[in-house]
Amino acid sequence: MSTSRGGARRHTPRRLSWWSVFWLTAVWILLWGSPSAVVVAGGVLTAVLVLVVFPLPRVRVRLRLRPWAFVVLVARFLADVVVASFQVAWLTVRPGPPVRGVVMDLELAGDDELLQTITAEMTALVPGTVVVDLEPSTRLLTLHALDVSTPREAKAVRRRVLGQEARVLRAFDPRAEELLDPRRRKEAR
Repeated sequence: MSTSRGGARRHTPRRLSWWSVFWLTAVWILLWGSPSAVVVAGGVLTAVLVLVVFPLPRVRVRLRLRPWAFVVLVARFLADVVVASFQVAWLTVRPGPPVRGVVMDLELAGDDELLQTITAEMTALVPGTVVVDLEPSTRLLTLHALDVSTPREAKAVRRRVLGQEARVLRAFDPRAEELLDPRRRKEAR
């Protein structure tokens, strides 16, 4: 979309991505189960129709994969999932009073919506935490955590989630160290 001088929006046509047509057609063929000429033609027509009627906005990705930081991110995430699984399993079978939880807000350091979403999803996949809301414009992540009854335990959950975000930023964002600088957080407040 672009704006004319009068302020009204006019449509700017975009080129069709043949790579997207190929993959949508491949999925169509797999769903039908047989690569006949009719199925392939129907897949191509359906793919073109979907891409024309429901165009996706262009996404500007300014990420850079850092292999070692990515390995650390994945390894620590898998370790967190395994440890949290055992902790939640123990909470379900242990005798004693019912488990208490807490809803907390955390301010994320990163300003990239994709990286905020990756952080939120990885946090939600760890048993014992559920992401309630993510507000990208204010960088606010709201989550529910199990077995938190003291401020010290809440601080540990906060430290764990912000550590997860730091690993995501170090793995993907070229400005990671700048974003994670503690002085920047104090200035933003």
